[in-house]
Amino acid sequence: MSDTHEPAGFIAPEPADLAPLFPGYEIQSLIATGGMGAVYCVVQKSLDRTVALKILPMEFSKDAAFCKGFETEAKAMARLNHPNLIGVFDFGEVNGMLYIVMEFVPGKSIYHSADGIAIDPGEVIRLVTGICHGLAHAHEHGIIHRDIKPSNILLDLNTQPKIGDFGLARPIDRKIEEGEEIFGTPHYTAPEVVEAPHTVDYRADIFSVGVLLHELLTGKLPANDPRPASVIARCDIRFDAIIKRATQPLPAARYSSAAEIAKDLQVIAKSLAARGPRTTPVGVAIPRPVTPRRAPSGQLTKKSSGASSAFLVLIALAAGAAAYFHFSKKPVVHVVMPPVVAPPTNPPVAVPENPPAVSPDEESVAQIPPSPPVSTTDPEPEVAPKPDSEFGTTKFDSDTPRFDVDGFLERARKIMLERAKPSITVYEKKLEDNVEGLGRDLARALRKSYYNRETAENLVDRAVANWKLEGNHLPANMKSGSFRIYTPDAIKTYSEHLEKQTAFDEKIQAELKQLSPTYILGLEKQIERLKPDNDTAAIELIEREINSTKRDPDYFPNLMLDAE
Repeated sequence: MSDTHEPAGFIAPEPADLAPLFPGYEIQSLIATGGMGAVYCVVQKSLDRTVALKILPMEFSKDAAFCKGFETEAKAMARLNHPNLIGVFDFGEVNGMLYIVMEFVPGKSIYHSADGIAIDPGEVIRLVTGICHGLAHAHEHGIIHRDIKPSNILLDLNTQPKIGDFGLARPIDRKIEEGEEIFGTPHYTAPEVVEAPHTVDYRADIFSVGVLLHELLTGKLPANDPRPASVIARCDIRFDAIIKRATQPLPAARYSSAAEIAKDLQVIAKSLAARGPRTTPVGVAIPRPVTPRRAPSGQLTKKSSGASSAFLVLIALAAGAAAYFHFSKKPVVHVVMPPVVAPPTNPPVAVPENPPAVSPDEESVAQIPPSPPVSTTDPEPEVAPKPDSEFGTTKFDSDTPRFDVDGFLERARKIMLERAKPSITVYEKKLEDNVEGLGRDLARALRKSYYNRETAENLVDRAVANWKLEGNHLPANMKSGSFRIYTPDAIKTYSEHLEKQTAFDEKIQAELKQLSPTYILGLEKQIERLKPDNDTAAIELIEREINSTKRDPDYFPNLMLDAE
């Protein structure tokens, strides 16, 4: 893909301006926008159905390689037909803009429904099983998603999972485009995506599913809490085996298909169903019966904390959220509060080999109702925003990025270093040969100046050893180095090899600078993926890296050479 795109300045057209370009659709409203395009809620007149229309900036249609890849992926995705995948109905180009017509999903993502909260194991099985079935269908048709994470799994009005945002999806046999291998989501990404991106296959998605499974059960990422899920959440120990196999570093050691994960999860589901009512473990005080409000059908079930202090905090938060959503005409998220459970008073006792999935104090659970129609891409977080003129969107009060910027930049630099390594290897070999050649030439020059052979070789050997300790890089001034014999022949010889080194330095700088636009493009793409989530703090940090790279031509080459 060309590195000439500058989509960050993209301004979404008004629905009225798009209407003449799409006579077969009634453009109702703009759902979401970002540098990589805009999504609209539209009605397909011929079928009288609501769909999502996504348009891309004009810059993309000018890139022949991008257009070809866009067409290939759109056709491949259109062949997919599964209830757990967002469908693709049409694509094309109009008025210099590429567009794609997709299934409209009236719901929000798992990220916005359950971020940081452990979900009931039965619900986890239902969700992940659906995700696995959708992925299995995509894999069978040669499509890898490559960015499975909670914000890319939408929940419809019946909380059925649908895999969306195929922005990183590609046919298995398609070559990775420039900058494409850089962006993605740390912690969910399989090791081979970073270490050998051109070998990635469907098993990268299986790795991500394993991470997602752990996070839904525990409310934590494995990278942040590597303990087994059963230890963190007191869930069935068999979940640990599934997660461990799915997240093996070597792709060959993982599940051979997503369908296998679903099959193993269903075994646990049958056990949970067969256990019937849960019993109270010894040492847990039984609270007075509390009848929770009944939640509408199809709601996502989560575990709750049950602490009295959390009860008061949540009441305050719920009151604030209610006021905000009332005046912004968004629905209130109702939470059924759990009964207060006294802490255990008895000493620990032996736990059965296959304990219940959860304890009775987890029976009263939080309920989250379905959300209103939002988008087929990552919806906006339910956080009160404030204006942000820099990005033309919203900004969070917190200055702490939710996205792992450090992990992302480390990964991006590692990927670019792999691309730079052939040039750096040649450069380092030339430096080494230059120092060794200087050693031979200096010894010869010293012997001409009446030094005996042994004395000359000893002097040069010490100097060469010191130069090698400095990375085979000669000092710019001979007198500032470790070689202290300044005969005319020695100075001339040193100057000749210093000129060679300067030529090597200039060449490697030029070669590495050619990779800099790819690095910038990858960072810019990641920013566009963060904009729908309004993670302004993360965007600012990545933009700082982009500005450093653009301002200083030597920044990226030195970054690569220092990393090596």
